Amino acid sequence: MSEIKKTITFIGVAAGLGLMALLVAPSNPTPEAFSDRGEAFFPDFDDPNVATSMEVIDFNEETGRANPFKILFKGGKWTIPSHHNYSADGKDRLAQTAAGILDIRKDDIVADVAADHEALGVVDPLDENVTSLAGRGKRVTIKDKNDNILADIIIGKSIPGRDDKYRYARLPGQKRTYAARFDVDISTQFNDWIEKDLLLVDQPKIKQVTLKDYTINERTGLLNQRDTIILTREDTDWTANRMRSNQKVDDTKMTDLLKALGELTIVGVRPKPAGLSKSLAQTEGGISITRTDMLSLQSKGYYFTQDGQLVSNEGEIQTRTEDGVIYTLR
Repeated sequence: MSEIKKTITFIGVAAGLGLMALLVAPSNPTPEAFSDRGEAFFPDFDDPNVATSMEVIDFNEETGRANPFKILFKGGKWTIPSHHNYSADGKDRLAQTAAGILDIRKDDIVADVAADHEALGVVDPLDENVTSLAGRGKRVTIKDKNDNILADIIIGKSIPGRDDKYRYARLPGQKRTYAARFDVDISTQFNDWIEKDLLLVDQPKIKQVTLKDYTINERTGLLNQRDTIILTREDTDWTANRMRSNQKVDDTKMTDLLKALGELTIVGVRPKPAGLSKSLAQTEGGISITRTDMLSLQSKGYYFTQDGQLVSNEGEIQTRTEDGVIYTLR
């Protein structure tokens, strides 16, 4: 082969290799691919006090069900719709949570394909088109009084090698997943959003405690009154009914009783049967609730006597304050 032919051949091979390299070499990421790094997730959400609702959707892989928790301001009051519209103490906590959400930034870009969502734990818990139960994240949605979405984000798994506040996150409907730092406690615990103290009474204000020891025949509805102890405070001394002159109330036990009353906390709620209050208030006509509701009450330890009283199957405690307020615990 002549030198000219060799040169032409080498040029041709080099050109071919160059073309192959051009076709198969990975392209360098464009600046646009990282254009949102460091930005806030919700740049238009700048006032946490305009938030009037928050819904958090958790997914239970064992049951295959999405579990909602919602806090809402409507009709002039805060309620928890996911817990029978129980009254909530939510204004300050929701504002704090919303403030934490609006501060979240896109610290880094982790993935740009939907195939990575399961491994990162950012699958939408409400997405019915995804068949796998694994890898579903926690979806948090915050709205204003007009039901406009202020923030909507899916929070995934903790990021290995970083502190627990760093998690994978993405926006619903988008493929891109980010690394983000969450300096906010997004609680779905019912008792974090309510006034937990059941009685809301100071111990020194309790003037009288009545212990009614009775039991009810669950079949016949007959009440067996076993004993009634009435404890009354005068200044700092407690006395009991039927107490002899040489007897006194055990101060230690009385202190323990008052402490126990003061430490009663709400951990959950259930709605009372419809029409129960009206039925108890009426003087004639008997009980007018459904059998299903009656069985529901009985499953929780509450029974109707033959004369229509609603009682506990194991007695009750009444406390009276110096203001005349009476609390009955069954």
